[in-house]
Amino acid sequence: MTVLSLLKKRWVFAKPEPDAVQHLADHLRISPLTATLLVNRAITDAEEGRVFLDADLEGTHDPYLMRGMDKAVKRILTAIENDEGITIFGDYDVDGVTSTALMHHFFHELGIRFDHYLPERMEEGYGVNENALDEIKARGNKLVITADCGITAVKQVAYARSIGLDVIVTDHHQVPEEGLPDAVAVLNPFQPDCPYPFKFLSGVGIVFKLAVAIRRALRDAGWSADRLPNLKKHLDLFTLGTIADMAPLTGENHVLTHNGLEALRTTEKPGLVALKHVAGIDGKVDAFSIGFGLAPRLNAAGRLGRADSGLDLLVTHDQGEARRIAEQLDQINEQRKHTQHGVQEEAEYLIEREVDLEKEKVLVLASENFHQGVIGIVASKLADKYYRPTFLIAIRDGMGKGSARSIPTFNLYKALAQCSEHLTQYGGHAYAAGLNIEAGRIDDFRRAINEVGAPYLTDDRMVSELKIDSTLNLQDIGMDVYREMQKLGPFGQVNTLPVFCSRRIRIRDFREIGRDRTHVRFRATQGKAAMNVVGFRLAETFRYLDPDTLIDIAYELQVNAWNGREKVELKLLDVKPSDPAD
Repeated sequence: MTVLSLLKKRWVFAKPEPDAVQHLADHLRISPLTATLLVNRAITDAEEGRVFLDADLEGTHDPYLMRGMDKAVKRILTAIENDEGITIFGDYDVDGVTSTALMHHFFHELGIRFDHYLPERMEEGYGVNENALDEIKARGNKLVITADCGITAVKQVAYARSIGLDVIVTDHHQVPEEGLPDAVAVLNPFQPDCPYPFKFLSGVGIVFKLAVAIRRALRDAGWSADRLPNLKKHLDLFTLGTIADMAPLTGENHVLTHNGLEALRTTEKPGLVALKHVAGIDGKVDAFSIGFGLAPRLNAAGRLGRADSGLDLLVTHDQGEARRIAEQLDQINEQRKHTQHGVQEEAEYLIEREVDLEKEKVLVLASENFHQGVIGIVASKLADKYYRPTFLIAIRDGMGKGSARSIPTFNLYKALAQCSEHLTQYGGHAYAAGLNIEAGRIDDFRRAINEVGAPYLTDDRMVSELKIDSTLNLQDIGMDVYREMQKLGPFGQVNTLPVFCSRRIRIRDFREIGRDRTHVRFRATQGKAAMNVVGFRLAETFRYLDPDTLIDIAYELQVNAWNGREKVELKLLDVKPSDPAD
């Protein structure tokens, strides 16, 4: 059943198969609510449910199942035996920087010769480039390992081979139709005929699996245990990169991030300790504090300049240097916010003045004033606000570099493939992508991408959905239910925080709160039961409601800690008048 709310969201209620719920409840000895939440996340097999809930590292996959892993490991072992120089070539976002940092720590602990290279966003752009390869060759290195990039670098890898460099590509982005780079090995679960069971590792996830495989090979080659790094302690970097890149927290990602959050909480890496401090994160670390605290600060350097300072932070062993870099990144992040605000203001102005939202289902906005480092964030915010695919293109010297974000009904990567004649380069995923384009082709691209989108972006498909896991009575909600729900964490992409609904609610003690009185707080009552409710940016919505109207509410559960006491409250997501028939 679906209903439309006051916020014009479509409520979609999960319909778990009762027999599947009962099967999990019986075999795993869990409550029907926990079993329902598992089934809603497509987990119906009891063993799969056990692995998910236990989150035991023994449940992760053999890295050698990944196509190309054996070749990659053999080439790296040859480099180690012959003391060849290795360069880790990373991307400049958090996933790329954590990928490079994890490999840095691993190689450093092995005591082998290596360095790294991160491109500068504005001058070099994304991915491997020939000038960088020339510099790496001049350093005397013989092997390049990409981290979170390289899957589209067919020409660049061919150039590397021509100057005597071997390349191993590790990347998690979609494989281009023109084929794979002619590298020593390509590690990407999306490549054809790759039997690796879990396809959705982030860039740092693939690097982590490579490190696991190298470690095993060195052990089999006779290296003593005390010479081999403890990779479990580097799950802090895996978790930071995976959550920041919004990879789905299901399957292997769920198991590894579950363990990685504890590694991040107790980490002894000076850079991560300092980063948590400037972000105001003490004690528990979760997906929210990573996504809104750690990741933006680490990303800021790469967005507004070079990402090297973020990498330096993650690999330093000096506490003083770590504090200095973390404070610098905090300041750069404030600058990023200011720059982002300016870009969003101009984008909104362009929409208001130049876009017919009835006709243009795909937003394509371009300006010489857009800063390339923040257009991805702004595109994401506009895609959420207008609920349609959004492209922001920063123009410089006659060329445009764009970033796009999408909605579930529109696959960006496939759409860009159909418009590739207008582009000089593109890549990415279904929901996020990047492109390069000549400024003079932007209008043609705008028309083409809207033609591609027309069949998929009908009015009925351009309504955001709020997926609801279960309907609860207020009297049944307490700390026991909250703790039970937390067993499914960490929550994030795909494994989202559970959303519940309660019906025929009366409002008591309603008040608008916040500096601008845009938030609300009230008591929700249902019979004799009552719960505290807080709703952010929902004050205007309630002005359309009669105070005596019975309402249905959709919400997440959260804990409010006050004076040493913890109490569950409801974080309101949406509201609608109750149906008298319910």
